[in-house]
Amino acid sequence: MSVNVRLSSLLRKFTNWQEVVEVSGDNPIACLHNVEAQFPGIRDWLYDKQGEFLPQVQFYVNGERVYADELTNPLKDGDEVFILLAIGGG
Repeated sequence: MSVNVRLSSLLRKFTNWQEVVEVSGDNPIACLHNVEAQFPGIRDWLYDKQGEFLPQVQFYVNGERVYADELTNPLKDGDEVFILLAIGGG
């Protein structure tokens, strides 16, 4: 199944500045793993040293927030996964 993965601007430097990467995957985590396989440098910005997602990493499917326990929920052909690296400042 083909899914578009949209990446926030901070992550695009790892995808040769592509905003959208087309991958196959049955769920959001499978899509993410396929993005990581194509662009291995992206991992350092998503995971901590224990392999857990960094707190600033957020996922959306078709515009709806998806939490860590929902990353194995099935996708449909044509769905869009958005990976956001949220930053704050003040």
